[in-house]
Order: sequence, then C-alpha cells, then structure tokens
Amino acid sequence: MVVGRRGVYDEVLVRVDGPVAHLVERTALADLEFTERAHLQEWLLANPQVLGPGLEVVTTEFDRWQSAAGDAVLDRLDILAIGRDGRLVVVELKRGPAPHTVHMQAINYAAMVSRLTPKDVAELYAAYRTRLGTSTDPGSALTVLTTDFLMTAETLRRPRIVLVASDFPPVVTAAVVWLNEQAVDLSLTRFRTYQLPDGQVVVSFSRLFPVPDVEEFTIGRRGETPDAEATGESVPWDEQGLRRMAETGNSATIAVLDLTALAAPGGVDVGVRDIAEHAGITLGAVRGQLAGLTMVLKNPDYGFAQSEKPFTVQWLSGGYASYSLDPVLAALWREIRGLDPATDPGPEPDDASAIGR
Repeated sequence: MVVGRRGVYDEVLVRVDGPVAHLVERTALADLEFTERAHLQEWLLANPQVLGPGLEVVTTEFDRWQSAAGDAVLDRLDILAIGRDGRLVVVELKRGPAPHTVHMQAINYAAMVSRLTPKDVAELYAAYRTRLGTSTDPGSALTVLTTDFLMTAETLRRPRIVLVASDFPPVVTAAVVWLNEQAVDLSLTRFRTYQLPDGQVVVSFSRLFPVPDVEEFTIGRRGETPDAEATGESVPWDEQGLRRMAETGNSATIAVLDLTALAAPGGVDVGVRDIAEHAGITLGAVRGQLAGLTMVLKNPDYGFAQSEKPFTVQWLSGGYASYSLDPVLAALWREIRGLDPATDPGPEPDDASAIGR
C-alpha cells in the first residue's frame, strides 16, 4: 500500500517472479472495451458475495415502473438483490468514476423498490431464476424468500444501497457519510482493473465505505473479569436492543414479542399458531423466520450486541413450543410498541396440548 495523490491509502498490485516483483499498471474498463452491462454487471451476478455476505440476486435490468397516475417511469435498475435479513439491496454500477449524482439516482431506485410487496419480489425472483434455467414458480419463490431470507412486508420497506464504481468524487463520499448518519444504509464498493503482460485482466473489489470500526483493529487487555462478548455469553437485552428489534425484526419475531408482552405477567401460553395468526403468515414461515432470527443474532454484521433471543422457549410434551418474555422486557416492549394489555388482544388461555397446534 502506498499513499495516493490525495493523501489516502490506495491499492498497489505487483506481479512476482520468485524474489522479483514487477509493478502492474492500473487500466480502465473503457480502455479494455469492457462495458458496464455486458461485463461488470455479469461479473457481479456471478459473484454476488462481492456486494455483501449472503446476498441473492432477485432480478436485473428492471425497468417496469409506473407512477401513481399510471404513467411509465423510464428508469432501469442495474441489480436488485436480497440479504439474509429480508432487506432488498439496490445495486448501481458505473464502469468508471461515479458521477456526482450517482447517490441520488440510487436513492430514487431505493424509494421505488421500497413499495414492492413480498408477492412482487417473489414474482421477480421466480422470473429471474427461470431465465437462468432454474424454473421456479412464484409460490415456491415466496416460500424460499420468507423462510430462508426472512422477507416480510416490513423488511422490504428499508432497502440498502450499494454503489459500485472505479472511484468516487468527494461530493459523493461526503453525501454518503451524511446519509449513513441519517440511518440510510448506503455503501461504496470500489474496483480496480489491471492487465497483466500476458493479456489477462484482473479486477479487484473492495469496500471503500463504511470503513471498519477502530475497535476491529485493536487488542485490549485480557482482564480477570472479561465482559459478556469476550466470553461468548449473550449481552442482556435492554431498551436499545429491543428498539432495534422493533425496527428490523421479521414478522414472526415481532408477533412473538407482541404476544408474550401482552401475556406477561398473566402466564398465558403463546404457541406457534398464535404467532402465525398474529403475523398473518404460515406455520412454516414462523419456524423459518424464528430460525433465521438465530442467524441474525449470531452475526455481528446485523448490529445486535445480544446473541440470544429476547424471549424464552419451553418445549412441552409432544414437541410443542411455548414462548414467554421476562416481565421487565415485556414492559419495555409494550412501551416501545405502544401496546396496552387492556385494549390490545393477547393470546387466549388454552390447554398445553394445543400450544403448537
């Protein structure tokens, strides 16, 4: 790594032959006659992990937009993907340096895709898979997206944005930093293109923003009483964690917390069918989304300090599950969600044999 012309660290590629190293000069996609759609886009479609861990492509080149009045909107979205947290990811590509307005263009796309319904996304995903030769019907696609990717109507309302270019001007980077401070999830991925002496082309991709936290590069003192994260123990749930869950949780998780908060401290059992009815999803989707919640909490990329679910599960005879919530957390959740046990319907008392029905 060397210091570049603007005083920032940049990438350097060398070709080695034993102890000898030769600097490889950077080139541009345009100089190689590579295009945005036929080349850069295809590389990313074949390797979506470049854009983020666990991403799956939903569709490409989507341009079927219309206004509320029914007028066609002539905009073409490069790539639309979905993450394991059920949130859509808008990807905007530029084969060279990004223009000054690239972030505004992507925000427009994000605003439009935020109006898609789970059915819309399933239809786009099924059509894309069919184009790839893997025939999938929208019903099967919807099941996959809701169980494996935790997609709900709520998660679709908050898409992420990834901008990909060979460089970004200061006006874009400054705007992106500010947008992230306003809770707009927008990241920058920069690529570098090199041509080796034998003609082979090598392209690197790296995240330019957001940068890792300083804490990720440091080592602290090993004390006699390490904190919960250091020991692998779960951090206790608090108001901050519950508020984040209220904003990002899938429909099954929200339903569990709503019902258990309303039940506490009455001791009424909350079962899978109660959760399904409250969330308006299938029993299979409940189980899939709650399993996905475990993956979310185990992955620090999702921003939760806690690694265990906020509610507890008691397994009863016959394999039935009963969910409950600590009274203190229940009170916090009711306040966050504006729930009133006197007016909001909670789960009805039932016998244990029907809990998992």
